[in-house]
Amino acid sequence: MSSQNIKMAIADMFEGLSRSNFENFCDELLHRKEGPRVTRIRVEGKSRLEITNVLVSTFTETGAVEVAEEILRGIDCNEEADQLVRNTTGKH
Repeated sequence: MSSQNIKMAIADMFEGLSRSNFENFCDELLHRKEGPRVTRIRVEGKSRLEITNVLVSTFTETGAVEVAEEILRGIDCNEEADQLVRNTTGKH
């Protein structure tokens, strides 16, 4: 899958999250123990599209999907995590 399609899938997933879940996602992104770490200035007050770009530029396309899935499951957004995986891998 091309990076543009992965970015679109991640951005679409963010659009489906409630404001509260999006804020929880950003908070969890900041507090991940594994590297590379994302700095607060790159996350706070950013739009959903900007966070998509942060994920892809920090973790690469494949890594961005894996990190997003991990965080989504950690904040009990399992349906959104499943949808993201389906949209980026073609697995149904």
